[in-house]
Amino acid sequence: MSTLSTHILDISTGKPAQGVRVYLEQDGVVLATAFTNAQGRITAFIPFLPAGRYRLVAEIGAWFTETGRDTLYPCAQIDFVTGETADEHFHLPFVIAPGGWSTYRGS
Repeated sequence: MSTLSTHILDISTGKPAQGVRVYLEQDGVVLATAFTNAQGRITAFIPFLPAGRYRLVAEIGAWFTETGRDTLYPCAQIDFVTGETADEHFHLPFVIAPGGWSTYRGS
C-alpha cells in the first residue's frame, strides 16, 4: 500500500500555511482529517493508502479568512489515483495565494 503527505505554501507571503484543515476522501467518504503544522506540512496523513481514486481537499478559504485576506476559492482539491505499487509514496503539495492555487507531484 502507498503512503501520502502534503505541504501547503502561501506564495503571496513566501511562508508555510500553518493550521489549514486538509481531508482525504474516497467516493464522498472522509477517510482522514488533519491540520498543517508550523512548516505547513502533514507528513503522515494516512498510514496506508490502498490502490484507488481519492480526493485531497485543503480548506484554504477558511485559512485565508483567519489570516485577514479574501479569496475566491473556498478549497483547493487534488483528485488522484494510486496504483498497485506496494511501497509508493505520494507527496502532493499545494501552492496557494488569495488569487489562485496550484499543485505538483513532489517527492
